Amino acid sequence: MSGTAPELSQAQSADAGERRLHPVSVLFLTASLLRHTALPLLAGLALGHSSPQWQRWALLGALVAVLVTAVKTWRYRYEIQGQELVIREGVISREVRHVPFARIHNSSQRRNLFHRLFGVTELRLESAAGGKPEAVMKVLSLRAAADLEARIRAVPQAAAATADVAAAAEPPALDSAPRVWLQLDWREILRLGLISNRGMVVVGVLWGTLMSKDFTRRWVFSAIQGPWHALRHMATTQLQMAGPWLVALEVGVLVLMGLVLVRLLSVLLAFFRYHGYRLEQQGEKLVQTRGLSTRVTASARLPRLQRWVLRETLLHRLFGRCQLSVTVAGESDAHDHGLEAGGHFDELAPVARPELAQAMLQRCVPGLNWDELAWQPFAPQALARRWIGAARWILPLFALLGFGAWQGLWTAPLLPSLVALVLILSLSWWHARLWLRFGAWAEQGDLLLYRHGVFTRRWEIVVGARLQQLSLYSSSLDRSLGLCHLRADTQGAKSLGRALDIPFLRQADADRLRQRLWQRVQVPY
Repeated sequence: MSGTAPELSQAQSADAGERRLHPVSVLFLTASLLRHTALPLLAGLALGHSSPQWQRWALLGALVAVLVTAVKTWRYRYEIQGQELVIREGVISREVRHVPFARIHNSSQRRNLFHRLFGVTELRLESAAGGKPEAVMKVLSLRAAADLEARIRAVPQAAAATADVAAAAEPPALDSAPRVWLQLDWREILRLGLISNRGMVVVGVLWGTLMSKDFTRRWVFSAIQGPWHALRHMATTQLQMAGPWLVALEVGVLVLMGLVLVRLLSVLLAFFRYHGYRLEQQGEKLVQTRGLSTRVTASARLPRLQRWVLRETLLHRLFGRCQLSVTVAGESDAHDHGLEAGGHFDELAPVARPELAQAMLQRCVPGLNWDELAWQPFAPQALARRWIGAARWILPLFALLGFGAWQGLWTAPLLPSLVALVLILSLSWWHARLWLRFGAWAEQGDLLLYRHGVFTRRWEIVVGARLQQLSLYSSSLDRSLGLCHLRADTQGAKSLGRALDIPFLRQADADRLRQRLWQRVQVPY
């Protein structure tokens, strides 16, 4: 006890004084600001706005942006006072925030090529409250970011040691040696790219971005107008010369080539995002490092992991792989979905063998024994509920089409329409049976698990003590069949959707399950 006070006083004296962001922060903040205005400026130049006066106004706007970001960067200061971080920012409206280190649960660093060139990093600090991060520092030197993260990591250990000294007991020791959980080589990243559909997502995002502005929409349409007319002329000529079957074959080949190109784009994006992926345990923290052009380092404490999702698509099963994602208390929903994704800790295994993913789950949740899970099927009425839920959208559509044909709005042959209706209803019944055959829920100790899906299967796992809200929901159709939904939310992650939504439970079973879970929710962890 006598040696503790001098150490604390030395640390406090070392923490004294305000600190600023790295001097090159002005460049990165200005680039971030101009990135949102670069497309309109380039489009304006492309559309002919090249007069000297217009260029002078554009240059003046860029200079004003640089000046504003320089002043904001100069005003941004942070200071370590004991066991809290004090942040001061703002020019006209000034803000002072006190963030206790014990409140910060997640930290991540993001470094693109320019960050590595200047030897700096972007540091993001998040708390268990979720939503907006506690601090986003653009940018810090590597040493300053490492020092700040080290101070944050040391706070829980110091607090535990103080409590143990008061209780005259020794704190439990944690293995501080890094322990590698997962590393992805180029073969696994190639499989991940072939499995994922990120290429199609990026194509959709780019198309939506181009179509969201009038001037970009006009520019795109004017650019593709010539090739479109040439393609129509070629298709018409081919249809007259070769016949419809050959044209259909050519269209199929073009579609196949498009799918191959999209898949190659997915592989490319996978290498950009997951190159050098490494997940390791350092004490009670999991540290994830990945990225090719943008190097991301994200970390989360094991006690803050509160929801796990094991996912298998048809392609996953074809390659003998699965995906293991995780939700961390305090995780923000402001994710970046571009080529250089933000540093969020949301995956434990982007791609892995099922047995490895299950072993990682057991490390996160020691009470989980995958082989001894007693899966409970849903109530027998769930089949009718699932099928009626899908058919209630199909029948009104066919009724509307039949009414239109009866009124003479269009001609619809009766027999093919009835055959199509019976076929669709039969397929929906088959899909409901497959869903109920796989769907189930289970309890094991403090864990609650729910599996569902047909083509894409998902296993969702939550810890009962980490839930913060439970509710029972039933529609009029559910009540007529004696069924109920159990919904649960975890701490600080409402923006990411519900942690668990187990449908088609008997009312009595749902009440008993809610009561058992509620007793665990009231126990702090």
